[in-house]
Amino acid sequence: MQSSSGRAFLTRMGLRNIQTNRTMSLASVLVLVSCLMLIGLVFLAATNLNSMFAEFSSRNVIMVYLRQGLEDQQVESIENRIKTMGNVKRCTYITSQAAYDRATAKNEGDLALLEGVDVAFMPAGFEVSPERLEDFDATVEQLKALDSGIQSVRSFQGVAAQLSAVQNALTVLGVAVITVLLLVSVFIISSTVQATMFSRQQEIKVMKSVGAAPAFIRWPFLVEGIVLGVMGALAALGVVCVVYVGMSRALEPFFNRLLSGFRLLPVVKQLPTLLPSFVAVGAIAGGGGSMLSITRYLKENIYEEAELEDE
Repeated sequence: MQSSSGRAFLTRMGLRNIQTNRTMSLASVLVLVSCLMLIGLVFLAATNLNSMFAEFSSRNVIMVYLRQGLEDQQVESIENRIKTMGNVKRCTYITSQAAYDRATAKNEGDLALLEGVDVAFMPAGFEVSPERLEDFDATVEQLKALDSGIQSVRSFQGVAAQLSAVQNALTVLGVAVITVLLLVSVFIISSTVQATMFSRQQEIKVMKSVGAAPAFIRWPFLVEGIVLGVMGALAALGVVCVVYVGMSRALEPFFNRLLSGFRLLPVVKQLPTLLPSFVAVGAIAGGGGSMLSITRYLKENIYEEAELEDE
C-alpha cells in the first residue's frame, strides 16, 4: 500500500504531466467540454419542458358544476370531500358571479354571445387541479360519483392523456441521450489518453524497470484524468450558462406565446444541481477514461513482454 508521501509524490507527478503534455491535455479538456456541454443543454431543455408540462397540468383543470339551490353547508361538504381526494392538488370555489365575470372577459370581443344570459344562469362550481395527469381519468370518475349535489363534471381528458404521454416520452428520451453522451465522453477521453500513453512509453518503462507496481504507475494518470475532467466540467458549465442565457432570451417570447405567462427557468436556480453534477461527471469520465487506457496499455505490454521472453 502506498504511503501518504508516496501518494503525494505521484499526485504531483500527475499534475506535472498536465503541464508537460499541454497539447493532449487541452485535447482531452475540449473533448469533455463538448460532451458535457451537450449533456447540460439536454438536461436544461428537459427541465424546462417538464416545467412547461407541469404548468399545462396546473391549467388543465376539471370543472365540477353544482346544482342550483344548494345550501352553504352542502357546498362546504362537497368542497371538503373533493379536497380529501387523493389526486387533488387544488380546489377553488367559483361563484355564479365569478363564472359570469370570466365569461364576460373571455367574450369581450363579442358580447352578443352573452345576450340574455344573467348571473343566475351561470352555475357555481369548483375548479379542481389534479396533481398527476396519469390519474386524470380516475379523478374525473371519482368526482362524477362524489355527491348528488353535483350537476356535471367537465374536463379535457384527451388533452391530459396526450400531455402525460409526451411528458413520459421526453423523460425517457432525455435519460437515453444523457446516458449515450456519457458513454461517448468516457470512450473519447479513454482514446485521447491512450494516445498519450504511446508518447510516454519511456516514462512508463522507467517506472517499471525500477520495480514500480501497477498501482504506482496508474496513480499519476488517474490524478491527471480527474483534474482534466474537473477542468473540462467547469469550462463546460461556463459555456452552458452563456449559451443557455442567450437561447433563453431568444426563445422566451415564443414560449410565452405558446403558454401565456410561462417563463423559462433561470440558470442560477439550476446551478446547485448542475455544478456538483458536472464536477462529478467530469471527474468520473476523466478518471475512468484514464484508468481504462492505462490498464489496457499495461496489459498489452505484459503480453508483449511475455512473448519476448518466450522467444
